[in-house]
Amino acid sequence: MKRVGLVLLILIYGVRPLGAQEIPDEIWEQVENFFQNQEDSQVDLTVLLDQLRTYYRSPLNINTVAYEDLQEVQFLSELQINDILYHRSTLGDFVTVEELQVVPSLDLADIAVLRSFIKVRDQAKLNITLPQMFKNSRHEIFLRWGQTVEDKRGFIAQGNADPAYVGDKNKLFFRYRGNYENKLRYGITIEKDEGEKLWSDTIYKGLDYVTAHIHLKDYSTFVKDLAIGDYSISLGQGLIEHSGFGAGKSSEIGNIKRGGRAIRPYNSVIENNYHRGIAATLRPMRHFEVTLFGSQVERDGNLIIDTLDNETPDLFFSSLQGTGNHRTVNERLDKGIVDLRAYGGILKFSKGAYNVAVNHMTYDLAQPIIRSDISANRFRFSGDRLSNTSVDYAYSFRNFHFYGESAISSAGGQAHLVGGLIGLHRNLSLVMHYRNYGRDYNAFLPSAFGEGSLSSNEKGFYVGADLRLSQRWSLRGYADLWHNPWLRSRVANPADGKEYLLRLDYFQKRKLSAYAQYFYEQKLENETLDVIDSSIDISQLPKLNVGQLQSRHRLRLQFNNIVSKSLELRNRLEFSWFNDINGTSKGVLFYQDVIYKPFGSRFSMTARFAIFDLDNFDSRIYAYENNLLYEFAIPAYIDKGVRYYFNLRHDIARNLTAEFRVARTYKLRGSHGSGNEAIDGPYRTDLKAQLRYTF
Repeated sequence: MKRVGLVLLILIYGVRPLGAQEIPDEIWEQVENFFQNQEDSQVDLTVLLDQLRTYYRSPLNINTVAYEDLQEVQFLSELQINDILYHRSTLGDFVTVEELQVVPSLDLADIAVLRSFIKVRDQAKLNITLPQMFKNSRHEIFLRWGQTVEDKRGFIAQGNADPAYVGDKNKLFFRYRGNYENKLRYGITIEKDEGEKLWSDTIYKGLDYVTAHIHLKDYSTFVKDLAIGDYSISLGQGLIEHSGFGAGKSSEIGNIKRGGRAIRPYNSVIENNYHRGIAATLRPMRHFEVTLFGSQVERDGNLIIDTLDNETPDLFFSSLQGTGNHRTVNERLDKGIVDLRAYGGILKFSKGAYNVAVNHMTYDLAQPIIRSDISANRFRFSGDRLSNTSVDYAYSFRNFHFYGESAISSAGGQAHLVGGLIGLHRNLSLVMHYRNYGRDYNAFLPSAFGEGSLSSNEKGFYVGADLRLSQRWSLRGYADLWHNPWLRSRVANPADGKEYLLRLDYFQKRKLSAYAQYFYEQKLENETLDVIDSSIDISQLPKLNVGQLQSRHRLRLQFNNIVSKSLELRNRLEFSWFNDINGTSKGVLFYQDVIYKPFGSRFSMTARFAIFDLDNFDSRIYAYENNLLYEFAIPAYIDKGVRYYFNLRHDIARNLTAEFRVARTYKLRGSHGSGNEAIDGPYRTDLKAQLRYTF
């Protein structure tokens, strides 16, 4: 701890501060509010923030901006985007940003946020050459360190055996990024997780994780996007693959449609969701776009060697790994042993208010995937090649937006979705979405809207509404009903499920915001039978009676009080109830946040003190936490205890920022982690420090 304190003092006071320019607080408030509605700790929130930072520094030209670029702003609904583009097409170019006030679906709060990402510019701006872009680029370097102070079981030797984790406790991160406005982006990211070795010369050679990219955007009327290195691909609504943010169920009712550009540069620390190679979107003629891509990447997987009745052993994989952890000998054996090649393309036609696209992707594996012989895997893909083809479409007319996608996999499975957004009134909008994902439909990295993550074996209907009651009050909610025609990994029956959310918001500008939110979910899961002989007849499944009906309730009350321009207080009280055949488990969480950002000061701080009492994992409660700059956390509160954290930030110089974070949890009941991640004792203390340098 003494060494950590010394490092902190050096970071904060070692250089004379000169001030810095960053995204304004009102935009941060919108970002944080957006993140607070997420309850998936695995979602990569940096994708959204990276887009917003780019558009903030180089605002979009509202008179030339494309539909997919406005989708990436995320704070706009499909209806608002359609209204903006309809106004531009019917009345001509915007003269000023203030002209947005006449767009029906936008209010003053929406415009206040949007104006940070758009500008009115002269369209006759001269093109700049690629060497000039590199020369005039903005550069950014991040250095980050983190560590859990207490020893996890994986770092402790057991008897005469060595510790399970082969590396040290330090988590290290380096990122360099360069960009020129919205035109050119390039960079490299290096990361080492705790328990991993930064450099290895044994099982595999090299740094644990490295990703790099170059991305050229709107270079000419012919070249729309060009990516070299690591990139992500988005096709349609995610039935094949999509890397964009959103399309999930949350209190952001209208955020269910996928959108954005087909090609994005990849600089995330999620280690198994990228393509490596080259991708390009070209515009050979008016209204037409062609996207082509090819990739070869080594993915983590469970390698199995079959020597039965064969002189030459057969190699195959039972599954691909997505954790990105390489801490133990077995995890290191799984690293990068799946040679995965992907290629495909998109042919898109857009004209006026409608567009249609044909998407295709093929995956080739050096060795086949062979699933375990359980009934839940009966219709899942096994083999060494998987292809998917889809057609997606969209049509807009004033206050109505319609979209959909239909896909087929090489084995014959099909998946379909269709949705609509309707603005019934300036203060009322509706969202509807129907999905029918076949039990035999398979894709490698699908991310379509739905309850499950595989975009298969699911039929469902979603309806949501957003009602603005007055300038200060709004009401929104959704209902989602679904059915699984076949078994799932934890459900040994065909099953139904339903989910509801209702939220009432109150807003008083620059003073107070508050909301009450109720969530209910009911679905079937089993705890007594996880594996069934795959030869069993589907007609016998209901007679087994192994499914357990589970219901979950959550009630949340939140108050955000803006005390002054420098100080904001946030309070949340949340209750959780979980019911199944074993009874009821309950939970409660209360926290107090302090956000202190003195106007004109080089120092800022965020802090939280939380108390929680939850019976078990079933009654867990998720809560977004402020973290270091451009890093996020949505942990689950479990058991009984106290948690607090402090984030300190200091602008050392105009282009140098230092940050430090300490987070500690004390449990009166329960333990920290399990297996190699378990900590003996009631305390867990996490430290982080970060330096950011721009030039």
